[in-house]
Amino acid sequence: MIQDYEFIGKNCLENIKFIIKEKKIKKILILAGKNSFKISGAQERLEKILSNITHRTFFKTNELPNLLDLKKFIAIINSFKPDLIVAVGGGAVLDLAKTSSCLFRENNLEENIKNSTYKIKKVCPVVAIPTTAGSGAEATSNAVIYIDKIKYSIESSKIKPDYILVDTELVMSAPASVAAAAGMDAIAQAIESLISKKSTPESVEFSKKSLEYSLPSFENHINRKNFENTYRMSLAALNAGKAINISKTTAPHAVSYPFTSYFGIKHGHAVVLTLPDFFILNFKNLKHAKVNFDLEKRFKIIFKVFKVTNIFNLEKKIKKISENTGLELNFNKLKINKKNQINVILRNINTQRLANNPIDIQVHDIEKILLSKI
Repeated sequence: MIQDYEFIGKNCLENIKFIIKEKKIKKILILAGKNSFKISGAQERLEKILSNITHRTFFKTNELPNLLDLKKFIAIINSFKPDLIVAVGGGAVLDLAKTSSCLFRENNLEENIKNSTYKIKKVCPVVAIPTTAGSGAEATSNAVIYIDKIKYSIESSKIKPDYILVDTELVMSAPASVAAAAGMDAIAQAIESLISKKSTPESVEFSKKSLEYSLPSFENHINRKNFENTYRMSLAALNAGKAINISKTTAPHAVSYPFTSYFGIKHGHAVVLTLPDFFILNFKNLKHAKVNFDLEKRFKIIFKVFKVTNIFNLEKKIKKISENTGLELNFNKLKINKKNQINVILRNINTQRLANNPIDIQVHDIEKILLSKI
């Protein structure tokens, strides 16, 4: 279901005019990714839409949503005092915009993020305009911030954007490597959500809907891109975001963050490196699941949407999809082939996401999986 604050499809960027009129907006701050803002066509189109209104554009400088950019975004919010924040970009831009709009009055920013002692107060409404189909950040009430390469999560219902504009033509411009990692993130989110401890009947429906959109469209979205494929992937990302907003992610995401912060592997790509392995481990330990639902039935849902009959065929299918979309799974080719590199990953696992996994996973389980790959 599309909500009143969601606009999806061709030329939906024009709906900013409606938001400006409805909220009587006079000053707009645009937070964006420098490359994607121009390449996607968002810059040219927004300049026309906003030609008669005061606005200013500010770009993130780091690939990951980190503390430095967060402080810069907060400083410009306090200086410019916008009535509306428009975030245009991938998950990093959206997370920075979401966080800065709600932590703009924090004094001890780093300490409060690390200790989850921040106080949320939203400066103004936020419009999320993704230029990738994958992160789902436009639909979630949490945001990621990296401090010293460690991932922290800011969570509050106020973090969630007030408006979502998914303009398919902006998303079509994403480079293949970016689109592949983003799309795989959406697929991983949807299937992780289905087995997460916090899963609910509502999140299950969002996950199923996401996979029904993504699985027939993802490879074509990368290799034979057209409006329909990208539109379906955008809907897949939105529904995956809605699913994890309820359930949160599990072990593959928990282990993915150090792959990104220490080895530069794009987030969705980092997730799929261990996704099949953790699903096999979960399936083999069904009887030990600590969930309030039938985990075996959830796996049957996953098998059905992937059109496979067992866990090992699911593994093959995920690996084949990765191969067909250019996501390298060979650790040696990714230059992760030393024990000390594995130790870096093990030391920086996100325990918050690991706790959502349906079975208890110990560090030695993760170590075994990672060492088998080098």
